Amino acid sequence: MKIINKLLKLGIWVGLIAFAVHLYQNDTSIQTAAKDSVAFLQTKVTQLVYPNSKSSANDDHNSTNNYTWSSNNATVYIDLDNQILYNAAVNAINSWNSTGAFTFKIVNSKKNANIIIKAMNDDSTNAAGLTNTSYNPVSHHLLKAVVKLNEYYLLNQWFGYDNQRIVNTAEHELGHAIGLSHTKEVSVMYPEGSYYTIQPRDISNVKQLYGENNQSSSSSINAA
Repeated sequence: MKIINKLLKLGIWVGLIAFAVHLYQNDTSIQTAAKDSVAFLQTKVTQLVYPNSKSSANDDHNSTNNYTWSSNNATVYIDLDNQILYNAAVNAINSWNSTGAFTFKIVNSKKNANIIIKAMNDDSTNAAGLTNTSYNPVSHHLLKAVVKLNEYYLLNQWFGYDNQRIVNTAEHELGHAIGLSHTKEVSVMYPEGSYYTIQPRDISNVKQLYGENNQSSSSSINAA
């Protein structure tokens, strides 16, 4: 009887391990989180063993408590049918890419995207855009972000959103996806009105988040 119980327990453990392996192999979110956790732990171990090593230098760049990606680049899938919003998203991506502080790469698959830009039509909120993020609780690195552009405000002439303000809104939400928070200063992250495009202080804040020496090369994508 004891042997049977041991065999049953062993079977359960083998089944759980097989299920976990199956999930890891077929779920890119789990793969990303696992790889990020391993990289984070490797860095922490290196810092403990070699406290003066280069790997600890980027921890003292006056960062905020905001969650960030593991590096200053992310893939984006644009899930927008409306041409005005699509072009605004592309222009916003180009604007951020041109700063050299962060790089967005447009991909053709949601599955391979860190960030998805989509539309919403919601009059129950006063927000012209919203961004939802998920992060790794071990490393505090971002894993996924969903940017939502609210058609109810952006495409309604009564609310006065011209093309530039729509682009500013997309830049603002991508700022959240990068890891930036609202500010009351003149900034693309000003929380009301979408009146400001990306400012020098915004570029500086992103460089502080990711480290001055961790800069991206600028690139641009043509809008349709």
